[in-house]
Amino acid sequence: MSHPDPLCYSCGFLLGSQEGRFIDDGPTRSLKLLKTPLETLSITNCLLSDPDWNDLSGSPNLDQLIHLTLWGSKLTSFSPEPLVILLENAAATLETLNLQDCGISNSQLQAILPVLSCCSQLRVLSFNGNDISMSFLSNLLLHTSRLTRLSLEKYPAPLESYDAQGAIHPGRLFQLIDELVEKLRDVREPKSILFYTKPCHRCGNWFIYNLPSSPCRCWLPA
Repeated sequence: MSHPDPLCYSCGFLLGSQEGRFIDDGPTRSLKLLKTPLETLSITNCLLSDPDWNDLSGSPNLDQLIHLTLWGSKLTSFSPEPLVILLENAAATLETLNLQDCGISNSQLQAILPVLSCCSQLRVLSFNGNDISMSFLSNLLLHTSRLTRLSLEKYPAPLESYDAQGAIHPGRLFQLIDELVEKLRDVREPKSILFYTKPCHRCGNWFIYNLPSSPCRCWLPA
């Protein structure tokens, strides 16, 4: 059985192909042209409108998604309801979910947690790059307790890890992440879990907790 090619958008332009044609009119029109359900949808660094989000959540061709990437597509000013509906529709099949750098807030995260916990096939979850505080991150991890297939998890360092100037406070960072991992291990043993800071003020790279080859090591002991 043949599968449709993945649709990939970057800054509003389609990089993938569908049925031998390249489409550059954005997600709304492209989805209407599909004749079979998509397995992979990647929308990166796009400024989507409310109608775009509504069309995405209402498309019958996205209810068998296996891989969904929304990296860099800002959700800050949008209602989380379309994303909730999109995840509900694909909950039975979704294996990869990339919400990195989507500008998701605490309240938006809270709204998607119930449906996230229903994505039982999820193997890779990328949530780093969002500004989330400690209590909401803790709640997120607890909502993954039933996601036993997860093999890679990426989260942001909690907002409480930074000082008033936005710089990492190393001692606080390690303490808070240790607390988060300990709480997670009470309900599930993670296979691979990484926590990303914001870009370092010195080198411009991220410090990645639990990764020996972290790009930033500016404030670690020599």
